[in-house]
Amino acid sequence: MGQSEPELVAAAQGGDREAFDELVRANFSRVYSIAFRLVGNHEDAEDLAQECFVRAHRSLAHFRGESSLATWLARIVVHQARDRRRRELRGPELVALERAAYRATPSSAQPEQVARRRELTATVTDALSGLPQRLRAALVLRVIEGLDYDEVAEITGVRPGTARTQVMKARRVLLRVLGPWLEGSPRE
Repeated sequence: MGQSEPELVAAAQGGDREAFDELVRANFSRVYSIAFRLVGNHEDAEDLAQECFVRAHRSLAHFRGESSLATWLARIVVHQARDRRRRELRGPELVALERAAYRATPSSAQPEQVARRRELTATVTDALSGLPQRLRAALVLRVIEGLDYDEVAEITGVRPGTARTQVMKARRVLLRVLGPWLEGSPRE
């Protein structure tokens, strides 16, 4: 189409379905990535990403362009993940870290190495899924998505100082849980 994002947004707000489809294509992978890191499995992440765009389509008339569309969509998906987690009252089934750890284990690894890696992966997975949603969202957005604190704050609806504090608290919790691994415990 060759239009800029503001032009596409304006066209989509005017009912242009192709413009909205272009916005979805441009933003889907980022929205999906955030969703996956918050819920921990592909099916739920796919559902959340689709729900995010359905909600965005319904609410596009209210988008004022005070932030980027990507930030607005990230805010929607973060809130959806939080609401879903509250409803389901269960942790994520399997995070990407666990899958990556199994893929990264060389086929020549000794059984003891494989067992240690799986134990560490399970510990990290449990620690991440045990974080309160607000801390997990801030950590994912800052550390994994690489957003600055102002963007994290805007997406999560807090002040930048609060976003910084939430990331710091999340890191502290993870350090406490992972301390034995980081200190060279006998399990290493």
